[in-house]
Amino acid sequence: MADVVNFFAYGEFINEDYFKEKGLEYISKSSVTLSAWRLAFNKVPIDNGGMEGLGDVNIEPTPDNAGMMHGELYVMDEKFLPKLDEIFGHPDEYQRKVLRFNRHDFILINGLTYIARPDKIAKGLKPSKATMKIFRKAKKFFPMLYFSRLMNTPTCD
Repeated sequence: MADVVNFFAYGEFINEDYFKEKGLEYISKSSVTLSAWRLAFNKVPIDNGGMEGLGDVNIEPTPDNAGMMHGELYVMDEKFLPKLDEIFGHPDEYQRKVLRFNRHDFILINGLTYIARPDKIAKGLKPSKATMKIFRKAKKFFPMLYFSRLMNTPTCD
């Protein structure tokens, strides 16, 4: 068997159709949580398409070390790592980091994810309605309360 990587998807990549549209494949996947981190839309986009205040998806530690966020952990052939790096603009836009996740069966597992570089984030940014539509299509992967809060996120358009 080829070498594999565990990729933590927290943004649009939770939506399996979006994941496949980007030319990625996975061997298996599972729902995971990440303690003391939260979803943020604070990444300054490379091209905002003329939308003022647009923010791309990112994750950040919670200020009080409380809470958790949800995502999908994809087990993938390592041959897709260069493709992920390209999609996330690593190392210029996002940094690749290894974090520890809690699987739904309470097993802790290491995986890689992408976090926006500190010089590429800003306060007051919001997602687009198109981004939120991608999240809506992945509703079944989120706990209901988490999904409900996510859908109440104000958009920039």
